[in-house]
Amino acid sequence: MFFFFIIGTHFFTWGSEQTPREMRCGKCGTVAHFTLKKGMRFITLFFIIPIIPISGVKELAQCPTCGTRYQMTA
Repeated sequence: MFFFFIIGTHFFTWGSEQTPREMRCGKCGTVAHFTLKKGMRFITLFFIIPIIPISGVKELAQCPTCGTRYQMTA
């Protein structure tokens, strides 16, 4: 019997709160309320199914126009 598995990594995000103040995107220049998200990198099966987390939770702000994500610092 032969099994074929494709293993990879993927960064999954969740959350949809808005930032309390407007920010400027460094990539596209948009000034807007960014979307606050949390994310974590996983080892995945077939690049879709998360199996094992390989990073801690990161807090991100995502530009509503171009989708660029910036890591939030304390």
